[in-house]
Amino acid sequence: MHTQIHSEGAVRHAEKRRRGTCEFANRIARISLETYQSAVPESHRKVQKQTCVAAIVASFKEVARIRSINDEPNRCDRLQHTEDTISSYEKLQVMGFGVGTKFLSAHTLQDELQYCTPYGNRIRDSHAEVLARRAFKRQLLEEILADLQGASFKIKNDYIPILERVGPNQYDNNQTSGESKVTQNTSKRLKSGFIAADDENLRYKLKAGVTLHFYASSAPCGNATLKKFVKMEKEVFDMSLGPNQWPQQLHSPIAAHSLRLGQFALLVKKDGSTKSDNAEEQVDYTIPPQHLKTAKMKQKTPRAKTWPYHNDDAWCPPSCSIANFNKGTIHSCSDKICRWNCLGLQGSLLMNLLEDPLYMTTLTVGRKFSRAICQRAVCCRAEGFQSRNGASKYRLNHPALMETNVYMDETGTHSMEGIKAIGQDASFDSSTSCWVWWPVKASPFGYAECIDGKTGFVINHDDTVVTPTVFSGVSTSSMLEMLRRIGLSHNISSTLTLEGLMNLKLKTSPDYQAAKDDLIRHRVFQEWCCRYY
Repeated sequence: MHTQIHSEGAVRHAEKRRRGTCEFANRIARISLETYQSAVPESHRKVQKQTCVAAIVASFKEVARIRSINDEPNRCDRLQHTEDTISSYEKLQVMGFGVGTKFLSAHTLQDELQYCTPYGNRIRDSHAEVLARRAFKRQLLEEILADLQGASFKIKNDYIPILERVGPNQYDNNQTSGESKVTQNTSKRLKSGFIAADDENLRYKLKAGVTLHFYASSAPCGNATLKKFVKMEKEVFDMSLGPNQWPQQLHSPIAAHSLRLGQFALLVKKDGSTKSDNAEEQVDYTIPPQHLKTAKMKQKTPRAKTWPYHNDDAWCPPSCSIANFNKGTIHSCSDKICRWNCLGLQGSLLMNLLEDPLYMTTLTVGRKFSRAICQRAVCCRAEGFQSRNGASKYRLNHPALMETNVYMDETGTHSMEGIKAIGQDASFDSSTSCWVWWPVKASPFGYAECIDGKTGFVINHDDTVVTPTVFSGVSTSSMLEMLRRIGLSHNISSTLTLEGLMNLKLKTSPDYQAAKDDLIRHRVFQEWCCRYY
């Protein structure tokens, strides 16, 4: 890591001044940060001023009429409004947000494997972008479950569900009380613990006019913070775009002129547990014996000569390393967002309930935004991805990229005296508290769910009460429990293993898994770290 020595009294802006792209980007940032400020206790926000916040926001392009809450309340697309109409000003709604910069160490993950701890109870990666996506997925499950139960949302009276049912089980307006055929038959299945196991054609899709928008208060870690290989330019605020409009220009192809130097390289989050000089204390990232056979089958023929960027990780952004370099196995947020732009935000298990993948329409970034770098990191380096085997619905998505001039930290400046790392606009505190929130979330304390980023479990937000181990509502095990109630995974054992989860995904969403395999064959993603623990 390169450093600079600053003189006494040196200061810098907590966030560098920036121009922004358009008013819509600012609206996305404002509603995300307003939700963060209302759901995370002020005592923590004062301490964690320079943390990272991410959110997924739904935009409703056309909402012509709002029904009363008493007008056919049992349909999933019924809106809980008491007024009859709303203005044509486009509504924005936060579908989930995350706050955090932590992840589980390899020591913790390997201990789970050694002691046969059930898989999926912990949150492995508590970076804000990952938590926001998990919260979004949880909210989608809440919507589907409420629809199947014939229940209205009891969240806040301005919440609008974004999904509608399609196919042979779609709503029948001729039925009394507005209930669908599926909804009328759920009572017996609810008693047995699942709802829709026999409704193989049950599918949902985004309502007409609904688009999804991703917000990150800082450029995602990894390739999006690698300030190399492109010419960076400052944004120009586009006054011609209205508050409901975003840029529509196509992404220009990126010349792959420096692949050998790491231009498109996948990066992992550097694991602090590898810093010891004692060889006996180093984390062993070797593949567990029970997975060696599978790993050899997946290995590609090695290049005759390794590329220069494989030799060391000194060129990587701070806190990152190259894949398969024994310094981490959890991929950077840039890598994950790029993958989501190929396979969708919904993931594998939810895909079994959706007609099409859900892609982000825009990506809004606060600190450290560079359009050229962000374009390379989150989508364009995956150019050439094409799904086969009947999975043609999956494609490379190019979101509109925007900068916001809405600041998360308005405190002005912070001290830069002494030795500081170059290029670091944020000074992250040592707290391990991370936060996750979705609209249905109602914690006992009235705040977002607080997660210990070093253990992956829920903790009391004020740290004054020692509580038993509590699994997060966005953990894999919690969301599998919701899928059991829906009827998609009721045969899965409560002592879930990684192998069992992989088999479930392959069984329920074979097209998604086929598209995922095609992505791993891509020249960039073939170095993706396979998960063995």
